[in-house]
Amino acid sequence: MITCILFDLDDTLHDKRASLAKCGRRLFETHELNRYASENDFLQRFVDENCIIQPKEQVFAILAAAFGIEQAGAQQLKAEFDHTFHHHATPFPGVLETLEFLSSRNVPIGCVTNGRDFFQRNKITALGIAPFLDAIVTSGELGIKKPDPRIFHAALQQLGIVAAQAVFCGDSLKADMKPARELGMTTIWKSALKRAPEYVNYVLPEFSDFPNLWQTITA
Repeated sequence: MITCILFDLDDTLHDKRASLAKCGRRLFETHELNRYASENDFLQRFVDENCIIQPKEQVFAILAAAFGIEQAGAQQLKAEFDHTFHHHATPFPGVLETLEFLSSRNVPIGCVTNGRDFFQRNKITALGIAPFLDAIVTSGELGIKKPDPRIFHAALQQLGIVAAQAVFCGDSLKADMKPARELGMTTIWKSALKRAPEYVNYVLPEFSDFPNLWQTITA
């Protein structure tokens, strides 16, 4: 019997690319980066590099090399990014309504996310989703990243449930869907694609579809 749900954060609940575009535009303006590049060129590279799984130090080193930004300037950009990115955090449409829908039905909700602990928790707070979450597990806190099954077990333990009772909703086939299904969870792939691998139980194109999907899962 399904009794709870776990969500990934970035590109599932959090519209990472939209947030990065807002943050990048702010950095471009406040640091007068028009000395080095056009706004469009900087924003495209800024968003793309931050969407690649790599250390943030490397992201800003790449940006500095690409646009001829001095090392001190790149360090200032990273420092401001670390401390202000969450101010630009944007949820996907329907996320808050979905969490309210689940909460009103007393469904325990958890979040399992890869990333630096302070960075991810700042985003969770800024998105307005923290009050809905009964468990938050970050790779930065545990030193374990998805798809390692131990990070999923940590969240299940916090909620006091077993995998067969849980749904996992995420955007990554490799980091979310496959390991969650192998552990025995029901999987929801947050994707606009209709064709899915066999380890995906359900596909969720938009959060507006979630209530009907949840009713199907829990029927």
